[in-house]
Amino acid sequence: MKTDYEFIVIGAGGAGSAAAYELARRGCEVLLIEQFQVGHDRGSSHGHSRIFRFAYAEPDYVRLAQAALLAWRELEADAGMPLLTLTGGLDLGPAGSSSLEQTEHALRAMGAVFDKLDAQSLMRRFPQWRVPGDWIGIYSPDAGIVNPTQSVEVLAVLAQGYGARLLERTPVRGLELSGQGSPRVLTDQGKFSCRRLIVAAGAWLPQLVPQLATRLRVTQEATVFFKPQVLEPFSPRRFPIFINHLSASGLPDVYGFPVFGLPGVKVALHHGGPATTAEARGFKVAQEYIETLSGWLLRYLPAAAGPVIQAKTCLYTNTATHDFLIDLHPESSSVLLASPCSGHGFKFAPAIGKILADWALDVPNPWHFERFRLERALGSASS
Repeated sequence: MKTDYEFIVIGAGGAGSAAAYELARRGCEVLLIEQFQVGHDRGSSHGHSRIFRFAYAEPDYVRLAQAALLAWRELEADAGMPLLTLTGGLDLGPAGSSSLEQTEHALRAMGAVFDKLDAQSLMRRFPQWRVPGDWIGIYSPDAGIVNPTQSVEVLAVLAQGYGARLLERTPVRGLELSGQGSPRVLTDQGKFSCRRLIVAAGAWLPQLVPQLATRLRVTQEATVFFKPQVLEPFSPRRFPIFINHLSASGLPDVYGFPVFGLPGVKVALHHGGPATTAEARGFKVAQEYIETLSGWLLRYLPAAAGPVIQAKTCLYTNTATHDFLIDLHPESSSVLLASPCSGHGFKFAPAIGKILADWALDVPNPWHFERFRLERALGSASS
């Protein structure tokens, strides 16, 4: 078995599979190592749907989303199949909400198209909603849905088609690092070495890089599908993805999707889950959580508040600032740590793959922002 490669990528989730694809597409020799199977449901890159949107409060993420839209379309052309479904996106909440104001400002500054709606205009345009009179909405047509399970499988298959080697069911037991020397990856199938290593291990990153154990916070989140009374009003052509900005009131933001993947409306709380680890996490969604979302639907989207048809858990790997972590390993300049997560990273996957591949090839990338550096993203150890 070959054990020495130009590049190795650990983790075949959104970031890792995109990096392996991008490197292989450029003719590089790359090994992609996955401890489970591609598309597994134990991490962060699985399920029917993730939000794609431009509507961010920070201009850096608007820029990255604009780049990601082009990257998704390039990937679709290579795959010969659609991966991003545009539905439009609605950010809504009380007028004067700082996050909504920042989102509007960032979209305007980056020249993105959007409509600002008062409560009555919002409900005329989207009659599924029942909102208070002091709420506003920001509607962006450049928003939609990507399917994470499908996308990582496509990326992994394409990467192999370009010559990448994939090792599934191969847990990484440790790393051997020596400054600028060749990194070595220890597995049950042997030891593998490379010129440069990308570690995109998701919730398992704190185990592989002990320096991050107290600096990254893994949380267990959950999503719930509710079956509407009538499906058609919640179809992707009539009902956009949405984010309800509630954080100013001390509550987690609620986000959701039209009927996509399953015959139900998917709803969840953003950053509402407890701290956990990749090993300790559970797979059962608490009844209290389901009742919270059901009550929210009854209040604001009553026609969607039907029976539960699915409830599942997933993991966020969070930095203190909720920015991504894409930076060098503290002990090796030949290892890049990639945790573009904090619960909002999948929409950027093909653009993140370009960032990681460019680093491996010493190519400057305009989207490798300073906010992704280790010390900035992680903040203080007590954060």
